[in-house]
Amino acid sequence: MTVGQPAGAGEPPKARRVSRQREAGEATRRETRRRLLAAAKAEFAERGYAAATVIRIAERADMSVQTLYSNWGNKRNLLRAVMESSVTGDEDVPLVPGQPPAVITATIDPEDAADPRRLVANLSHQYRLLAQRSAVGWQTYRDGGGVDPEIAADWQQLMDLRRRAFHAFFARVPAGVLRPGLSNAGAADTAWVIASPDTHDLLVRQARYSYDQLEEWVRDTLAAALLRG
Repeated sequence: MTVGQPAGAGEPPKARRVSRQREAGEATRRETRRRLLAAAKAEFAERGYAAATVIRIAERADMSVQTLYSNWGNKRNLLRAVMESSVTGDEDVPLVPGQPPAVITATIDPEDAADPRRLVANLSHQYRLLAQRSAVGWQTYRDGGGVDPEIAADWQQLMDLRRRAFHAFFARVPAGVLRPGLSNAGAADTAWVIASPDTHDLLVRQARYSYDQLEEWVRDTLAAALLRG
């Protein structure tokens, strides 16, 4: 391709057609998965895991049940996908063991590590956004785990991934900003407990906190628990 030519201009016509068909197919696949995930999230929110059915999810998405099975395999895989896409912000981006989600780390200013209160404020805000995205998934797993051992095991695995992500995050924090005697690993576990699905359940669902109040509580509690005075 010479300078100034549009991308693909130097390809044979057949290759360009195949490339366009591949792009169109990928766009269709992503839209199919997006619609199925949105339908599953709505179904789980309305009926919970046990009462949700793949037939209703497919109907909500205006898709066939076979299309649902081809993309996700079963209802449990759909729930996992709803949860992971809520965390990562993308239905095609899975959680990576031992790494904080990119949607969270990308918002952290490198200077935040030098200002621990800014770091805690940013972390608390990202937790608040995550809680808003993930509330349906968290509640569905909580309810589904009581009736399905595989859901309970899957939830335990997700919580382990979450803890490992906190440890990876706090490993970057200078130990000197933490309160005396608190290690980076201890800070990670403290934050893992405070900024958790259980905290969201207790404060938002049971105590009726707004998300603004949730964020403020988590920020103040993390600062008091983690940082030097």
